[in-house]
Amino acid sequence: MPELSTPWQDTISPERTGWRQRAANLDGEFAFSVDYQTCRRCRLGWVEQPYTMPEYERCGLASAGLAALRTEHPDTAWHTLGSHLTESKAFWAAVGTDVLGAYQQRLPCPHISGG
Repeated sequence: MPELSTPWQDTISPERTGWRQRAANLDGEFAFSVDYQTCRRCRLGWVEQPYTMPEYERCGLASAGLAALRTEHPDTAWHTLGSHLTESKAFWAAVGTDVLGAYQQRLPCPHISGG
């Protein structure tokens, strides 16, 4: 990934057509990423596959990355496409507290690709 002068890098998702990827590099190495898509018309957003490198887990990167997306897309209800894995339910419950949409499962609106 290219190094940018901002804390977050925003690029095309390598896995989902029409989606974006938000990523963070720390000390020149990959640390965190999440795929996302928004629909301005419906004021809905989806995130998928948040991933934090093991050495950076539990440091707040995922929470900060998701918070940055919410700040950039105010008044957007945030969801995921799929059901949450058992081991990730506590994560989604924690990051979804007081978040419009609460990262609950929701199919895409007709205006965006399904990912």
